[in-house]
Order: sequence, then structure tokens, then C-alpha cells
Amino acid sequence: MEKETRWSLNTELERLADVQSETPEHEIDLTRVGVTNFRYPVLVRKSGENLRVFVTIEASVNLPPDQRGAHMSRFAEEIVSTFQMPMEADSYEDLAERLAKDILNAHDYAAYCTLRIEGESHREGHPYKIFATYNTATEEKSIGVEVVGALACPCAMAMTGGITHNQRGSLTVAVKTNGNRVNATELATLAEAAFSSPVRLLLKRPDEKRVVEQMHQSPRFVEDVVRHCVVALKKAYPGSWARVRCVSMESIHPYDCFAEWEGSL
Repeated sequence: MEKETRWSLNTELERLADVQSETPEHEIDLTRVGVTNFRYPVLVRKSGENLRVFVTIEASVNLPPDQRGAHMSRFAEEIVSTFQMPMEADSYEDLAERLAKDILNAHDYAAYCTLRIEGESHREGHPYKIFATYNTATEEKSIGVEVVGALACPCAMAMTGGITHNQRGSLTVAVKTNGNRVNATELATLAEAAFSSPVRLLLKRPDEKRVVEQMHQSPRFVEDVVRHCVVALKKAYPGSWARVRCVSMESIHPYDCFAEWEGSL
């Protein structure tokens, strides 16, 4: 019965027009075409234990000028097929590489596939984001984290004799991992230490006092946060390529501020 159903489906597909393969009105190369915000449960086997985690995926292929559209269903098919069984994986980069290669093989008109996979983890009860990227054209891998911390403005502190405004900031760090292993938990630890102080899910009064005191003992601009992080990364991963970006969610302005660094450590 299953064989008959599959045969009927294939026969029906053969009768349907493949509009995606038509020549487009404007024959222009497209750099990336694909799916984004694709959230899916992944079953990973690590250290003999099966772990189920939800990941968010953005996957794309290039589209040649004579191909009107990408076959979007193939992205979903490969994601489901790749992740439906427990996978042996040491890192998010390994997951990204495997999936990118599977998706590229499913699109015979494409020359390359770029993929980003994002999940969440935690250290000491504090959640942070982990993401990994892979590009089949360059074979470049990267691992990154996004952490949240607090900043105290040194300018306001200098003008007021010790009073200042505070804001929450997000720090995103990405490091290319070709040829070396980068630990996501270590990245999160280095990134968090770059802020004036960390933030925590639960703060009792003594804990809150310590955090506020630490924040005012280390007032930092958003630029300071990025530079402190870069210095720490240079010690941990010398010679690697990295990108560091901090966004400060300003408390006294109706806009946010950011600083970014990119280069070889």
C-alpha cells in the first residue's frame, strides 16, 4: 500500500508544472535564496546520552540567472531527513556542515550553500545563545555566542561625581573554527566578563548589592566592552578570525548604540 501511495505521488508530481525551473523574466544571479526562522527539534547523541534541543535554522543556496526559483520544499525535506534520527555530533559547527552539504546536494542547480544554526544553552543558570555557520564554497566554519550584560556609563559618572545611568547590553562574538576547536561555553564566559557586570536570572538583596557595586566599579562604554572582549579573545584564540559586536540598549536615549570589531586576533 505504501509503495502504491508513493508511486501515485510521483506520478502526480510528474504531471505538475515545475515553475521554479522556468527561465525568469529578469535573468539575474541571486546570492542567497532559502528559508529562515525554521525552528525544529534535533535529537543529538553526546557522551552516550540522547539530548533533544530546538534549533533555529537559516539555510540558502545561490540561484543561477536561468532558474526562476529555488525548490523551497527541499530545504524542509533535508532538514527533517537529516535531524529525524539521533546524531553523533561534537559541536554545532558539525551539525551546520552536515546539513549544508545535504541541502546543496538536493539543489543540483546551485553552486554553494550557506547555513546558520542557532540554539540556546546556559552557564550557572544564565541562558545564552549559541550559533554556528558553514559555507560550502569556502568551507569556512564559525561558532559564536550572544550574551547579555550590564553597562554603567563612565561619562555620566565623571560629570556627576559618581552617579550614572545603566543599561543592558548584548554582546555577540563569532570565531572561525577551521583548524582549531573553540569552546562555546568559554566564549560565553569571556564575553560576559567584558561587561561592567553580569546579569542574573535571580538576585536576592545581597546579590543585587554586589552586582550594582561591581557595575559602578567598572564603568564602560559600549566601545570598552568590545575592546575588552577582543583582548581576551586574542589571548585565548590567537591568529583566529573573529567578529565582536556589542549593542547597548540605552536608558536615557530613544535609540541604541553599538560598537563592532572584525579581524584576525
